[in-house]
Amino acid sequence: MKIFFAKLLLFGEYGLMFGARALAVPFLRYSGWLAKPGENSVSDPAIEKSTVELERFVSWFRHEQLNATMNFPIDLDRLQQDIGENLFFQSDIPFEYGVGSSGALCAALFHEYSIYGKNLNQVGRKHSLPEALKHDFSVMESYFHGKSSGLDPLVSFLNQPVFFDNNHISLPYLRTDRLPFSVYLLDTGSPGATYPLVAIFLEKMQDPDFKAGFIRDYLPANDGAVEAFLHGKQEELFGKLRQISGFQLNYLSGMIPEPFPDIIRQLLKQGICVKLLGSGGGGFLLAFVPQGAEAGLPGNGLKVF
Repeated sequence: MKIFFAKLLLFGEYGLMFGARALAVPFLRYSGWLAKPGENSVSDPAIEKSTVELERFVSWFRHEQLNATMNFPIDLDRLQQDIGENLFFQSDIPFEYGVGSSGALCAALFHEYSIYGKNLNQVGRKHSLPEALKHDFSVMESYFHGKSSGLDPLVSFLNQPVFFDNNHISLPYLRTDRLPFSVYLLDTGSPGATYPLVAIFLEKMQDPDFKAGFIRDYLPANDGAVEAFLHGKQEELFGKLRQISGFQLNYLSGMIPEPFPDIIRQLLKQGICVKLLGSGGGGFLLAFVPQGAEAGLPGNGLKVF
């Protein structure tokens, strides 16, 4: 079956829920696909766990009657039949690491079991196709996160960079091989589940001071960073990244595992800006590194581009 790749949300973490710009790109280092065990395959706990999770997904989807909300409904009967034959998701995408393991799964299920392609003309009269897809993916991925923008599965499904601005989706052409800086992932060594972290953030937004600072400082810095990245303005980009990193250190430090808050402060002194990747709490952190500063990174840095 078709392979779907991981994704990286370069900008938009948490702000996406409040109208911020977001930019996400495919990450070809990791991938996953739907598969069935061979006739002579031995029992594998990982396969069995994946199959059980798919069974729960179908039960939830039926119980909530979610096909009625989809632009491209899922053929649940055919999916259920394949689950009975031990369908599972074969994947090397790290789970709860901010690189879209659930997004790739949703993209794979949608590709194989939705009626996508059969009523494109009808959908096109109401919405743009990417927006219609994003809606359906938000419905599907809410099983994993409680609430989802649908952006992760959309990037995985389209296998293209996706720019989200003011509820409008575009597919920019990015030449990441020509950037005057590098982007790395830093492994915190522990996973971070999205759902509880989002709940913590939403609780923080009930604090008037935090909310005011988020709207006044964080959202403009995020939007400015996206704009600078898309137009290759390095100095402006790193200025905005320093603001984002500072805000996260000051107000979201609980979402950055130890000892990384201190590591981030040291890297900032070297001109390297580090921010959360997705919800944080573990998994990968995203590091933007000026040319010549790579030597200052920890040894677990994984180059993205």
